[in-house]
Amino acid sequence: MSRESEKNILSTVDNIISTVENFLNENNIKNKNIILGFSSGPDSTALALIVNELKEKLNLNITLAYFNHGWREEAKEEEFFTKEFAKKYGFDVIIKKAPKNSLKTEEIARELRYEFFENCAKKQKTDVVLLAHNKNDNIETLVYRVIKGTSIKGLCAIPSKRGIYYRPLLEVLKSDILEFLNIKNQEYKIDLSNKDTKYKRNLIREEILPMFEKINPNYVNNIEILIKNAISTREIVEKELNELKNEVFNGEILIQDKFLSKTKAQRYEILNDFLGDNLKYRNYKNIKKFDDFILENKHSKISVNKKLFLEIKKNKIYYKEAKL
Repeated sequence: MSRESEKNILSTVDNIISTVENFLNENNIKNKNIILGFSSGPDSTALALIVNELKEKLNLNITLAYFNHGWREEAKEEEFFTKEFAKKYGFDVIIKKAPKNSLKTEEIARELRYEFFENCAKKQKTDVVLLAHNKNDNIETLVYRVIKGTSIKGLCAIPSKRGIYYRPLLEVLKSDILEFLNIKNQEYKIDLSNKDTKYKRNLIREEILPMFEKINPNYVNNIEILIKNAISTREIVEKELNELKNEVFNGEILIQDKFLSKTKAQRYEILNDFLGDNLKYRNYKNIKKFDDFILENKHSKISVNKKLFLEIKKNKIYYKEAKL
């Protein structure tokens, strides 16, 4: 191996470890128990290796959390790999399988997986769950949201931190992760279902993004700039939004006449925030539907989801649980 090749190898390893170390330090993740969402795939395997190299320096106790959705035969091999990997590096490990009667949809799978991570965090008495999303995942998320219809908030793509969830690899390219694993001679598992284009995200990854590559080979970095610009713009919007909320809310109740005194753009931002994750699809069309409802009614209610209504009564707008 040439001296230049050796330098490139050291550079790749040092860069990716330094990126994760800086992230953990910036977020004060040290002297802690941490949960690491582990799938046995390349991203989470690389993150586990990196954190392992930093665990003594940052005084971290690591627990791998593997969730078996019960969809694939390969999951048995992944469970075995996870246990052996944890044993090799001295990690604690928690493994759980989805209930047999759970619906096999991407949305339900995500809900069950995150519920599992939160239960693991409680069990290990920690407020830190590391997830291994990378820069390419971020681009896929942005494209997915644009196709579905999104807002400035949606253009911010995957947050590097939200609640107990932290994503140290969000600035790292998939190609660098694979190179890191190759340098470390580390085995990992491949989820073959990630190639199945019946799933929308896989379709974006396998068929749409390669077309972007043909148009501009530097598309990943350019879209990342768009995401960062959206985040900066969102910070400005959030500042104004907080001021608006102080004017139109009384506690958790939205005051109708004060809300209606605002401009259309301001109302849409207020509603986007107020409806939050209770509304499955927070696109322009749905936000407009709720704004029109508030404009046209003084005593009525509208369904937000299966469990909640938005009710207007005596100049007040608030959530009300649906009778199941």
